[in-house]
Amino acid sequence: MRMLIIEDEQDFIERVVAAFKEVDSTVDLMTPGTTGLKEKFDETGTASLEEQMLTKVRALQEATPIDLVLLDTDLSRLGNGVTQSLCRQTFQEIGIPVCRYRKRMSTTNVARLQDLHRLAREGASAVWVPSELVQPDKLETAFVPWLLAVARGFAALQKSITEKPDLLTAPLGPAGILETMLEHPSLKADLLGYTAQNFFFFGAPTGEDGDDPVKPANGAAQATRLGYWLINYILMFPGPLLSSKAAAAYLNLRLPSFEVGAVQDLIEDSLYRGPFFDVDTYYWRDNLADLLDTFNGDIATAPQLKDEKLERVDTENVGASAYLCLLTQEPISADDAAPKPDWIPTGAQLARIKRDLYEQLGPMLSI
Repeated sequence: MRMLIIEDEQDFIERVVAAFKEVDSTVDLMTPGTTGLKEKFDETGTASLEEQMLTKVRALQEATPIDLVLLDTDLSRLGNGVTQSLCRQTFQEIGIPVCRYRKRMSTTNVARLQDLHRLAREGASAVWVPSELVQPDKLETAFVPWLLAVARGFAALQKSITEKPDLLTAPLGPAGILETMLEHPSLKADLLGYTAQNFFFFGAPTGEDGDDPVKPANGAAQATRLGYWLINYILMFPGPLLSSKAAAAYLNLRLPSFEVGAVQDLIEDSLYRGPFFDVDTYYWRDNLADLLDTFNGDIATAPQLKDEKLERVDTENVGASAYLCLLTQEPISADDAAPKPDWIPTGAQLARIKRDLYEQLGPMLSI
């Protein structure tokens, strides 16, 4: 596996290189200094900076194919005119996936909301690294393992495109392509609730009915855009696929109760094993729904759990699903959930904002 880090602080580059050596020494981590991206561009010729950057990265990709780019948000010290927006534009055109990060950490609700807004604006050109991972004491234990998991997810999508090239020409649309890749019947119907942002992720529509998104120029670009859509949108906003916290909410269980061994054994068959499965732990909502149906809508009535004392999110309606607050990442009851803002996709059935935060943040919740 080969990665490229574009960073203007040499000491941080050295710490990341050391972390990769400790976690996975087989990863070839390239830097601006070893790739020529730190050199000044020609300002006397007719080619623009964008054209020169594209030419340089294409040549680099042909000579030493890159699986993933680590991109610092602030490149002001690089000193050659290269910006993170130029990098994102270049790598997006070629089809190389990018993970963008900031070394400044903030865990406030306002910061989390700003991150979600930023994801909505720029999620089609990079994966945002959770800020809590980009800390000196987390590089080996969290940052590098997370990057490796993301890289494996993009590689899995690329492999699917390579093995099934007809996906690029079949009239499936993004939702149909993912349904085919993940081999999960009825997924396309669920993903239709995420397609309002197809223009954002896949380009301007074509055709008289405007339903078919433009196909990217190559399979790598298509796989990368599908990856951004999957990890930044579908997995981020819980709907057909649920993180552990969202799955706990769906089962109306507090997280400690959800993590009880007997509960985990019961829901094991609902685990998601597709691209990015090891970025977090995810579950198929419809598989969990089938499981609930066998216990009259309440998992706590399962005979396997008769000796467990399970704590509920909604204690008044034990058979009802709860929601996941996107800001606090905590399960909340229906009574605690505010109306869904417009920027949360309609397909994200479990995504909400806690009512008191919604009232507190007010206009900031609009994008």
